[in-house]
Amino acid sequence: MAKRILVADDEPDIVIVLKRYLELDGYEITVGHDGKNALSKLADGKFDLLILDVMMPEMNGWEVCKKIKGDPKTKDIPVIILTAKSQNTDALMSFECGADEYVTKPFDYPELSQIIKRLLSKRE
Repeated sequence: MAKRILVADDEPDIVIVLKRYLELDGYEITVGHDGKNALSKLADGKFDLLILDVMMPEMNGWEVCKKIKGDPKTKDIPVIILTAKSQNTDALMSFECGADEYVTKPFDYPELSQIIKRLLSKRE
């Protein structure tokens, strides 16, 4: 059975590229276009990994990550923050909210793919 990944990003071009790469790698992808939508989709289904942008309407990725990591039902789901915010403080904020990894845009998909595989293998 394919691993399920929830991608939350409000940039359509990023979503299209990321979804295409992930599907080619055999993952089942669900997209949330803002933070609240991502939380709603998370409540509706079981996911193996989450990829969150920081700068999204309604609720930013850090807020979503804090809610996920603060809930006993979802706290063990790996979270990757994938963002254009590239300052040291942004990385620190990502890890403080509970993210498992921090990747900056533009991203290198082979590198991101290795991070995803590593995080998923830890859960097995």
